[in-house]
Amino acid sequence: MTETHGDTRFKPIGNEALAEKPISVFLPKDLDIYVRSLPNRAEWLRAAIKEAALRDTERSI
Repeated sequence: MTETHGDTRFKPIGNEALAEKPISVFLPKDLDIYVRSLPNRAEWLRAAIKEAALRDTERSI
């Protein structure tokens, strides 16, 4: 019989709504090692992506 673990999708932290689908990318090995070593990597990645998007668009998201 197959085990079911319920809903294992990411849950929002705080009040900010998350997109319906995650974005997935392959990273260079050295960067992958660093990001995976972070205790809060999902939050760190969201902040890094937001910072880059704000810098690229020069507007608030």
